[in-house]
Amino acid sequence: MHVEICACLRLLARLNYIMGDHPEALSNQQKAVLMSERVLGIEHPNTIQEYMHLALYCFANGQLSTALKLLYRARYLMLLVCGEDHPEMALIDSNIGLVLHGVMEYDLSLRFLENALTINSKYHGARSLKVALSHHLVARVYESKAEFRSALQHEKEGYTIYKNQMGEAHEKTKESSDYLKYLTQQAVALQRTMNEIYKNGSNASIMPLKFTAPSMASVLEQLNIINGIIFIPLSQKDLENLKAEVTEEAAAAGAGKD
Repeated sequence: MHVEICACLRLLARLNYIMGDHPEALSNQQKAVLMSERVLGIEHPNTIQEYMHLALYCFANGQLSTALKLLYRARYLMLLVCGEDHPEMALIDSNIGLVLHGVMEYDLSLRFLENALTINSKYHGARSLKVALSHHLVARVYESKAEFRSALQHEKEGYTIYKNQMGEAHEKTKESSDYLKYLTQQAVALQRTMNEIYKNGSNASIMPLKFTAPSMASVLEQLNIINGIIFIPLSQKDLENLKAEVTEEAAAAGAGKD
């Protein structure tokens, strides 16, 4: 029982997660949470962080309700310790908003994501990359609600920030530009459908609009981004070699102790 052991368990969980072993990541992070609660206390900022990491791994393992409960607990403790007006609250609210988006609770998701946007704007400035990402997350939820005008407004804000900060050739700027084009196409299609209904009423001949629920994979990708998890592209062979090397080193360390 030591704070350094807790840190080691957290890092092991992160490595497991990056290498695609989600169940092992969850197991190690559960140990990190329990140790942090006992060594540092339930209301300690480090313990709150551990809850957030555990929530991410729960989501990756398909335990959506557990992930949401952990995030609500982290938010409650952060509210007690630091209050509503704290930069870390933006990260917690972004996580909650994304999970709610994944389970199609769009209105509630917007409340948390828009609060995160407000906090990020206050502490990082209206032109920061964190704010650009917040605009994008809000735009995604408005798209799911078929409110394309609001989605376009937020994505344009994000695109402008990316363009000014990193230039038109940057990958994030191009992604935002492509998303703006997609939103524009959807908005035009929706308007045409509405015009046809107003014109011909029940006799209108219209093509069904396609509204797709957010996939768990896309939500998890955004969760990884906001939590600072970067995946280094490795082939399956590289991963197997890395796992074998780690196993060999662990075995050698165990033999050395004997």
